[in-house]
Amino acid sequence: MDISNENQISAFLHCGLCLQELPVGKSAAEWASLEIGWTKQGLQVWCRRHDCNVMHIDFEKAKHPANTTRKGPVLTLVPKVK
Repeated sequence: MDISNENQISAFLHCGLCLQELPVGKSAAEWASLEIGWTKQGLQVWCRRHDCNVMHIDFEKAKHPANTTRKGPVLTLVPKVK
């Protein structure tokens, strides 16, 4: 099965504390301040605003297929000419 690089998110992750402090007129997406990255165990979502864990997924040493391409035209880097 191919893994799409289209946005297929059906539920979003948010810091619970950020949601409690959400300013009037801001969406949760605008207010979010999350870092997402690899750990020894798997993948972690971290709230920068509250310096706390939102989610840490343990892959249990399993390898999972992933699509790391982006949607849209492929960009070619052109070296600067001096």
